[in-house]
Amino acid sequence: MKAIILLFLYLFSSVTLSWAGEQSLNYWEMNLFQGFSERRGFFGRGNDSSKSVGIENFSKFSGEYGDWLTTDIQLRLAYNSDNTISDKTIGTGDPEADALDLELHNAYAKFKLLYGRADIWVGHYEPAFGQEPQMDTYSNLLQTMDMKNIGFKMDWGAGVRGVFTGWDYHFTATLGSGMGMHFKGNYLLSGRVGLGETALTDYNLGLSVLYGDVVNTSDGRKLLTDNLTTKKRIGIDATYLYRSFHIKGEVDYGRDNDKEVTGTWVQVSYTIPDYQKLHVDVQQESWFYNLSYGEKHDSTITGGFSYKLNGAIRLRIYCARDLYMASGLSDQRIMVQYYYYYPTMGRLFDFKPE
Repeated sequence: MKAIILLFLYLFSSVTLSWAGEQSLNYWEMNLFQGFSERRGFFGRGNDSSKSVGIENFSKFSGEYGDWLTTDIQLRLAYNSDNTISDKTIGTGDPEADALDLELHNAYAKFKLLYGRADIWVGHYEPAFGQEPQMDTYSNLLQTMDMKNIGFKMDWGAGVRGVFTGWDYHFTATLGSGMGMHFKGNYLLSGRVGLGETALTDYNLGLSVLYGDVVNTSDGRKLLTDNLTTKKRIGIDATYLYRSFHIKGEVDYGRDNDKEVTGTWVQVSYTIPDYQKLHVDVQQESWFYNLSYGEKHDSTITGGFSYKLNGAIRLRIYCARDLYMASGLSDQRIMVQYYYYYPTMGRLFDFKPE
């Protein structure tokens, strides 16, 4: 089965390159993740990261007046050793099959209209809410609140996004079912308006709203129940650049059916001035599942280092400590990652710094 999927990835890259010509690029990806937990011992998946190999095809189509269409498809074959251990313990199912998973990240077509003031996308993309659409957390160990807040990071649907001098907007209408396509009367409407540009003003302040009936899934795909959750949200997020510091934050409030929920998230990154490739990151996240019962919440702090070895390889090491967990199973973890992303696989073992 592995060979078939990898062959599919290779054929996919060959076909798209020949179809789109010189304006199409393939990027090969390898993600090696390993964690160790005080409570669980070694684990193979954490913060949306696992051992995986994948490919991304990014294509641009141009006309007489410049680019008018961008397409992106990003797939990875992931191996989660935690599933293998779990299935062997209970002695049922096919551990190998459950541990392997073909994950879809990006799958969209984006049409450029009005010189970037009304770009329209269709496909699999982020709902327009909070920090997640402003930063690509696909390869990172540090994640935003979206998995607890919405239940997924990516969704199927359509949206429009525009950037003006000093402000921007983003609106989406999606299925509300995450990576899988489920049709149970579910839908999700969301929008964000941002003020400021980090490139010009060193800050961006955003106001987001969200409303919809969302399906209940596991990992954004497997349907857990036919019951829908009505989500209502309002959120404020901010980004600020100060010298070598990059500060991001988000506060969300709303309801899941009749329960009041809220969350706070802050991330501070510091780039070593004399060594630009090395970053120090600290993040704190809290999520209250029901404000009527304040003790039912999760709170975690994570810190560590990210090092860009060269143009293809990034190394990360982070430590996480649960300050409080609604389940009562607080833990401490250490996570390490080797991440490769390059147009060819030729630099996979190129450990020479640049």
